[in-house]
Amino acid sequence: MSQLKKVVKKGMVTGVKDVTFEKDKLCSACQAGKQVASHYPMKTCVSTSKPLQLLHMDLFSPTTYETIGGNLYCLVIVDDFTRYTWTLFLGDKSETPNKFKIFAKRAQREFGLNIVKVRSDNGSEFKNYKVDECCDEEGIKHEFSSTYTPQQNGVVERKNKTLITLARAMLDDYGTSEDFWAEAINTVCHASNRIYLHRLLGKTPYDLLIGRKPNISYFRVFGFKCFIYKKKRLGKFKKCCDVGFFVG
Repeated sequence: MSQLKKVVKKGMVTGVKDVTFEKDKLCSACQAGKQVASHYPMKTCVSTSKPLQLLHMDLFSPTTYETIGGNLYCLVIVDDFTRYTWTLFLGDKSETPNKFKIFAKRAQREFGLNIVKVRSDNGSEFKNYKVDECCDEEGIKHEFSSTYTPQQNGVVERKNKTLITLARAMLDDYGTSEDFWAEAINTVCHASNRIYLHRLLGKTPYDLLIGRKPNISYFRVFGFKCFIYKKKRLGKFKKCCDVGFFVG
């Protein structure tokens, strides 16, 4: 409406006379055509006080690339307090409840803490009786984000993007086959837990969860050329190694 008013007032068009413009109320037609959702505000405080109080879960799949181990899906779990991340690989979505059950028991025993709540989207891999039974057995509350509102589970949604973006760059750098995407995801996850700083707490996820600074002296570049020593009896003129590329 403002553009039409402007061109009429300045005489930039012909054939329009005696048109007045008033905007004294909300135009429902404009609102229906132009309304957008409000931006979610960035968090300025940590909503949890210790590890495993809240876990964010999501599942992603490259769909066209099967890993060397025959997997097509990756279950990503992020701790809300520390931002420590775990990646679990699946051949089918139906494996999600069993994978989560095993993870929940191991994590609680390893860190001596109880998982209080988990949050996921409304995907069928999470919203089913098997996951409900697992949560009931462990006394875990299961929260779901609202439909078409991924921002409510934004912690893990953003982590997914980070994992995939960095893994894609790593595979491309040395021309590594896409079949090794799981190894690339694992490497990114392992590194990010030890070198990324929590935006609000100023420490690495590893430090916040384990309680000590991580030692990263063993880090190597993903995909670079390496030589694999053959640990077996060889002929005098047989080569002692195979040529490969480093994936973890």
